[in-house]
Amino acid sequence: MEPSSLFLPEIVLVASIMTIPSLYMLTENKKSFALCSNLTLTSILLFLIVSWFNPDALSIDREVSIFLLYGHFKIDIFSQIFKIIFVLVALTVSLISSSYFDEDEPHQAEYYTLLLSSTLGMFVVASANDFLTLFLGIEISAFSSYALVAFRKQDDKSAEAGAKYLLIGAFSSALTLYGISLLYAVTGSLTFDGVHAFIDGLSQGVITGNFNEVIFISSLFILAGLGFKIAVVPFHAWAPDVYQGAPTPVTTLLAAASKAMGFIAIFRVFSFTLESVSDEWKLVLGIIALASMTLGNLAAISQEDIGRMLAYSSIAQAGYILIAIPAMTDDAMAGAIAHTLIHAFMKGGAFVVVAGLGAVGLGYSLDSYKGLAQRSQLLALSMTVCLLSLVGIPPFAGFISKFLLFYGTLQAGLSGETWIIALVIAGVLNSALSLYYYLKIIRYMYLHEPVESKDVVFPNSIRYISLMTILLLGVIFPIYWQSLFEICKEAAIALMG
Repeated sequence: MEPSSLFLPEIVLVASIMTIPSLYMLTENKKSFALCSNLTLTSILLFLIVSWFNPDALSIDREVSIFLLYGHFKIDIFSQIFKIIFVLVALTVSLISSSYFDEDEPHQAEYYTLLLSSTLGMFVVASANDFLTLFLGIEISAFSSYALVAFRKQDDKSAEAGAKYLLIGAFSSALTLYGISLLYAVTGSLTFDGVHAFIDGLSQGVITGNFNEVIFISSLFILAGLGFKIAVVPFHAWAPDVYQGAPTPVTTLLAAASKAMGFIAIFRVFSFTLESVSDEWKLVLGIIALASMTLGNLAAISQEDIGRMLAYSSIAQAGYILIAIPAMTDDAMAGAIAHTLIHAFMKGGAFVVVAGLGAVGLGYSLDSYKGLAQRSQLLALSMTVCLLSLVGIPPFAGFISKFLLFYGTLQAGLSGETWIIALVIAGVLNSALSLYYYLKIIRYMYLHEPVESKDVVFPNSIRYISLMTILLLGVIFPIYWQSLFEICKEAAIALMG
């Protein structure tokens, strides 16, 4: 019998989502909404940490590695590690939002309610054990994100970004749902295990029938739908406009957490459920990965807006992660999971600095970063650590996760399909290419004078989070990289069953 306490985070989120609108009716103190959000996310984070390191304190059976709730929710190391990332990102967004928005900003109750709702959807995706639950979680998170992107209705860029995100998101949801319906029509099951068993039986001849073409077509529809969520080529066009137009804390949520949510869905579907028919979609994923990393880096070079540059950078990073899925080995998937996790810290930390500059009115162009080291050594160092990690420069955490990703994929290519080696080589070359535009930002911060001489004071929340980013990416993860890989390896084994 599974302990119900493992599902307490979702219950607390639902309770808080209902509590904040009630607070709005009882008090006019807008700080109470942020306080409720911060307390909720902090308590969930503490619960997840305690359940991870000391399960006996919550009466959780240490010998049982997987818990199921009514067959729809799965609690395992794969789901829990991503839930920790989601709640960390959401807490970061909640903390910086109070500094980013003015005290008289309207609709703050709705803002924090939507933030918690989006986090709830991500939690549902992390624990989904069937296609319907997966789709439901994606939609809960997506609908909240649509409203968050367009939160500043008086800002034309925010409204335009919200409209684009909504229209493209609706189209991607339709593609995903149509692919799921085709799979259900063929297999008669919506659970990952049921679909996997049917396809496995079909490939071994236990089940007869000419279903391969329909399964392949359904996988393409699902890949297209989920490809929009992680913004890979050719489903990437929305990302630069949305990243630029959305409020920067919301962009942090999209870049660090929503992208990881999309990869969870892709990992669940293609690394396990459709693994038996991998020959049909491996090459497609490889081409998408190659196109994403190349186009993303080339497009980022010419950008003058920091949001658009980091958006194209995210497209390239998604391409790096995708190369591990055709490899279909535990080591390659462990590297992909590690880089997905580290990417949340790298990109999230970078957007925290972007939010800091926006909060004090410095703007979002590259010129805004001229002389940043003279304004704040801490923020400049934090941005430098994030950018060098994104490139994969040692000894930062991004180098370790990229090495695990590329090495695991390379080993699979050497022992199997040699064309996968070309993807690894392309990833290394594209990482070198990305160094150009990342170093451009660093050069602006340290070698140029500020465009404006006005003194600015950055919010404490931005400074504290920047310090934590430096410690995590520059000290903690590099020192304990072996423990990180072991956790990711266990998560990959749990994922691939």
